[in-house]
Parts: sequence; C-alpha cells; structure tokens
Amino acid sequence: MLWLMKRAAYLTDPEAMRKARLQQPRITSEQARAQREQLRRASEKFSENAKSGTSSRGCEKTPV
Repeated sequence: MLWLMKRAAYLTDPEAMRKARLQQPRITSEQARAQREQLRRASEKFSENAKSGTSSRGCEKTPV
C-alpha cells in the first residue's frame, strides 16, 4: 500500500523563520568539540576496519 506523503512546509514569513531558528537545540563549544572528536575517532576506526578487510587489490579477503 502506498502512503501519501505530507507536503513540505516552507517558512516564508521572516518572523516564523526566526522563531524556528531560535527553537533549535543549542550545544556548548565543549559539546561540539567532543562530537567532532568522537566523529574523528569513529572515522579512523572505520578506515582501519576497511583496510584490514580488503587486500591490496581491493578485493575482500576470504578466510582459508
């Protein structure tokens, strides 16, 4: 069964846009730094896992 999607709501009123912007959650600079560091570590781990899971030719290693 197909579901009808709701139409996108576009804010064109400058006051409504300002209110929507002000209602966004705020984080401290320390929280932002921690998030960036966590993302960097996750990215490095993903890269290491990808490298260890592939051979030099780029094909997946198969256990023998």
